[in-house]
Amino acid sequence: MTTSATATTAAIGLSTAAVVLFHRWMHVKCPNAPTSSDPTKQGFSTKAASGHSQWDVIVIGSGVGGLTTAALLAKEGKKVLVLEQHDIAGGNLHTFTESGYEFDTGLHYVGGQIGDKKAPLRRQLDYVTDGQVEWEKMNDVYDVAVVKDERFNFHSSWTVLKNDLKERFPGDDDAIDKFFKLVVKTTKLFPVFLILKRLPGPIFRFSLKLFSSSLGLFTKTTKQVLDSITQNAKLVGVLSYVYGDYGEPPSRGAFCMHSLIYTHYKGGAYYPIGGPLHIASSYISVIEKWGGRVLVRAPVTSILINEQNKAIGVEVKGKQILATTIVSSIGAPATFCKLVPTPHQKLVLPLIEAMKDQRIASNMTLMSMFVGIKDPDASLDLPKQNFWIYDSWDHDDNVDQFKQDCSKPAAYFISFSSAKDPSYAIRNPGKQVALVIGPGSFLDVEKFKDKRVKHRGDEYNALKKKWEQVFTSVLCKEFPRLKDRIDFVEFGTALSNDFYLGTYRGAVYGLSHTPERFMQQWLQPKTPIRNLYLSGQDICSCGVGGALIGGYLCAYEISTRCFLRTASMLA
Repeated sequence: MTTSATATTAAIGLSTAAVVLFHRWMHVKCPNAPTSSDPTKQGFSTKAASGHSQWDVIVIGSGVGGLTTAALLAKEGKKVLVLEQHDIAGGNLHTFTESGYEFDTGLHYVGGQIGDKKAPLRRQLDYVTDGQVEWEKMNDVYDVAVVKDERFNFHSSWTVLKNDLKERFPGDDDAIDKFFKLVVKTTKLFPVFLILKRLPGPIFRFSLKLFSSSLGLFTKTTKQVLDSITQNAKLVGVLSYVYGDYGEPPSRGAFCMHSLIYTHYKGGAYYPIGGPLHIASSYISVIEKWGGRVLVRAPVTSILINEQNKAIGVEVKGKQILATTIVSSIGAPATFCKLVPTPHQKLVLPLIEAMKDQRIASNMTLMSMFVGIKDPDASLDLPKQNFWIYDSWDHDDNVDQFKQDCSKPAAYFISFSSAKDPSYAIRNPGKQVALVIGPGSFLDVEKFKDKRVKHRGDEYNALKKKWEQVFTSVLCKEFPRLKDRIDFVEFGTALSNDFYLGTYRGAVYGLSHTPERFMQQWLQPKTPIRNLYLSGQDICSCGVGGALIGGYLCAYEISTRCFLRTASMLA
């Protein structure tokens, strides 16, 4: 045999061996661990947390971001433990039942991509839930924006939506077309922007200047962009109606976030059949099937960090639980300010200081009113759409007025989950539920924060009652036939968010979605503390889609194999 033939044979042999080894590396055998009867309510105990001598990964928090990272890494064969401080898993996916009424807490609708099983968002969610979640489409008009007697319908078809806008604003055809073109352009560039953020600071900033004609949109607010294309104040107000989905009025909100929201709902909106908790249950069944655990009533009080500045575990109820990797999905502020021990906070001090900037710190929290409605003969026929109600189309002025008088929220969101979920009536016959949400301020209730839940005193209860009356009047004005059907009311403030959802100062959307927030290069999964990672909405953006992507990005930072296996689903 010639030298060249020998070399060729050796090369083929090495290539074959490499392919075999790669396939073995990529293949992970599922242990088929048994799943529990109620996966969302498995309580913490020393025995349950000691299922392995040392876990590969501990995930703090069980919202969409945390569960996504946990499921992805569990499917890679890692031993994963998820710890949730509340008595039910799911974060904003969790539901609760009071007086026979079942209420959702954080997921109210998801954009049109989720209805297409071939779309990236659907494929991403199906992978981490094993395709167990089905979706019900809402009305084609999924959102209705209301100012006094004037209303505007937002249709799932952009063709219909643009025609409706042009009919309502006949002199602004060009502005309307340009708005949608900028929305599409910004959304397409968002993945590029995220990649550029990973580059060294000087290169990132130089790229923004070099490609300012395109990437400059990421430095602008929604108001700046809209004011540049039209002088019609009412059109600006209509086009920016959905700012409540990310918690920043037009003068503060990033246009890139506004664009993501618009694109997200192209094609309409959907609601999970079986309610949001079914999504959490599906996640957990996957994690358990692959040998992991999700435990509730497990408040992490500290992240364990050794002398080498490496995260090595967590402390729960005085017990130390060790792991090779720690993932926090409860948000950057709570992670760095509450869980990193004081001796090690110097490692994240620049980040803590950055989060004090009012352009980055959360600017708004939400208050929620949960309403139980009697419907014994199923005659109400409530709408499968959401209603956004404002005092005027000037959203910034509405917010300013609210800051002056907290009894007058800047906006109200009304939704009926019982109408959106076709299985609700089967689980809860003769009952309907409404949810009314409005902006709040942590400062209004901060003085009650150290008092025990449900025992915060008469002053706090009186404040809640005042807000409840305002919210109820808004609901009954829009739906007068409900006035005599209301059977149960529960009102939640920023303190309720902290207690039940584990938020930081009531911030359900995490850090502010401003241009300055999106410029923060430190907002990525890898932290300055070795083996400590962030997941969830602070990594990408708020909402189910944003938290889902944040969960994927975190898993990719930890596992190259996970990236190779699933990255195609992101496109």
